[in-house]
Amino acid sequence: MAGMATKRGGFWQRLGAAALLSSALSTPVQAQSADTCRRTGPQAVASYNYILGTQAIGGRYRFTKDSPLLEEAEVIRTMGSNLLKLSFAKGAAARYGSVAAAGKARSTLEYVKAAPEVQRALDMDFKYYQAWVHSYTEANWRDGVTKAEARLYYDEMYQLSAWLLARYSGSGKVFMLGNWEGDWLLHGSQGRDSTPSPVAIQGMIDWLNIRQKAIDDAKAAVKHRDVGLYHYVEVNLVKKAMAGKPSIAFSVLPETNVDLVSYSSYEAIKKSQVPDLASIRQPLTEIMQYLEGQLRPKPGLPFSRRVFIGEYGYHANRAKPETISQQYLKSRYVMQVAIELDLPFALIWQVYNNEYTPDGTSKEMSLIDESGQKRELYYLNQQYLREMKAFVADSCQRAGTLPTREAFKGKALEVLESLTFERMQQAALNGGVAAGATRP
Repeated sequence: MAGMATKRGGFWQRLGAAALLSSALSTPVQAQSADTCRRTGPQAVASYNYILGTQAIGGRYRFTKDSPLLEEAEVIRTMGSNLLKLSFAKGAAARYGSVAAAGKARSTLEYVKAAPEVQRALDMDFKYYQAWVHSYTEANWRDGVTKAEARLYYDEMYQLSAWLLARYSGSGKVFMLGNWEGDWLLHGSQGRDSTPSPVAIQGMIDWLNIRQKAIDDAKAAVKHRDVGLYHYVEVNLVKKAMAGKPSIAFSVLPETNVDLVSYSSYEAIKKSQVPDLASIRQPLTEIMQYLEGQLRPKPGLPFSRRVFIGEYGYHANRAKPETISQQYLKSRYVMQVAIELDLPFALIWQVYNNEYTPDGTSKEMSLIDESGQKRELYYLNQQYLREMKAFVADSCQRAGTLPTREAFKGKALEVLESLTFERMQQAALNGGVAAGATRP
């Protein structure tokens, strides 16, 4: 595939030479003073939280000689995003090219320090980072957490947290450390219809509380400035919880003190077989309200809401063109709902595809496909970011302040509504610029 990229003029040339700045300052729910715009200028615009993004957990292909993680991170950066979601877990090491580092590591921090590509990704000018953090120790919370295991979990998370706070003090970065779809971790191999044991439920409660305490203790003990660090739990079987059945949201969340909750939203967004905004809006609205109701109050967090969409996306089949347009429209609807609900983040799965049918057919869950072609979903995200950055810049220039929450929301919904599938098809033909679009 590297040869393919060379023949076509180089992958990065095809991707586009104009990379937009990628770091973020604040969420759109936080009105900024006029002084912020005047003092920081373009950085205030580049640093804004634009809510919508993607992730680099690891696809099945690559187009450069760079490490897979850095290649995907650069794709996201070039698209204009200021958020990078990645994994520090062992399972991602093979996809990132850091197997040796993971094999030797006895803690997450040891892995991060031994994997140059991971450190380089963290050093890039992204503002927001979300990372899956699972343990490199031999502790196993599913059969209960012993005192010795509690110490292993605590030390591992504390060391990582302290390192992030010290290394990135003054950077303005915000790190959110969490987990992959937690209900699968809780249910194990038994499946969604099984009932997690009381031991496993208490084990997960202890595990999450230990991780949260380690992060909070590191923030209290380590001298730092202008760097954020938060802990989230990701859930994925919330409908089960809402039915009063054992699950993270029903059984675990009320007993924890986590900062944030990520929702891997597939169960909610696939209700409609055809694109329908209402059938996506209703379950997401109800689920987000339910999750917030399960959280203990916790002041001092930087977002107006403590719940967000950590994963969303749809399958498609390029042999059936109608599925491509339906995938696009449904994805855009999720984006619109996330904006409507004032969620701090909504992340599409993902830059490069990693899902295939048994016969090897791609399920098309990507922004860039196996041939290196930027798909309509790529242009949807890119154009949204371009237009919203132009809007924020205009507010800074004309009013001397960043836009209010309501102003940002109104413009974002207007932009998304305008980004039709047909326009993004045209963008692919026009080198990434849709008719009537704002050029970078």
